[in-house]
Amino acid sequence: MKRLIIIVEGDTELEFVKTILKPYLNQNGISYVSASKIKHSKGGLNKYAHLTTDIYNCIYQSDVIVTTLIDYYGLPNDFPKYEEIKSSSISAIQKVEKLENAIKENIEINKNIQTNNFIPYIQLHEFEALIFSNTDTIKNLYKSNEFNFNGLDKIISQYPNPEEINDSVNTAPSKRLISLYKGYDKVLDGNLILREIGIKTILNKCNRFNSWVNKIIEEFNK
Repeated sequence: MKRLIIIVEGDTELEFVKTILKPYLNQNGISYVSASKIKHSKGGLNKYAHLTTDIYNCIYQSDVIVTTLIDYYGLPNDFPKYEEIKSSSISAIQKVEKLENAIKENIEINKNIQTNNFIPYIQLHEFEALIFSNTDTIKNLYKSNEFNFNGLDKIISQYPNPEEINDSVNTAPSKRLISLYKGYDKVLDGNLILREIGIKTILNKCNRFNSWVNKIIEEFNK
């Protein structure tokens, strides 16, 4: 039986895959989905080698497709071609796509293998961008004296596509959420909001994320 293994960056992503993404994939013909956090991760990805160690541990298994769910924001600079790609004048989307290709190419060259069962995915710019898919949901879950709704509306007016919310230390999606709601908990609040939004709305609003999920489903249905 073909299986899907998703290697994620942190606890927020792990909970999301288990409770929200996995049921959707099950409904679309992928009956076995497992997710694991990068082994040496302490809430973030610190070294490229930590990621590849986990990929190598999975990719040689039979009847398996391996994919990743990691953030572009805060990505370690030891990733293959990182400095070259990061400093280029192309768009952020193009940079992420090139980094994904660089990971796949690097693994194939280092291990002298073809990785047809590997789908690298980097979330632009950060996983928490998905939380901005539907601001009405946030307003239904929280009170106006808890959450800065005006600030929330201003962000969405600037970034109709949540995945374009940028990646500086102060303006990455998770940093914005913390500034809007001082008691914000990435795992608890993040996944509460995402469950209420629903996977179909997230897929409809976030193009790159949607393309990744569809690519996984297509690979399983070949």
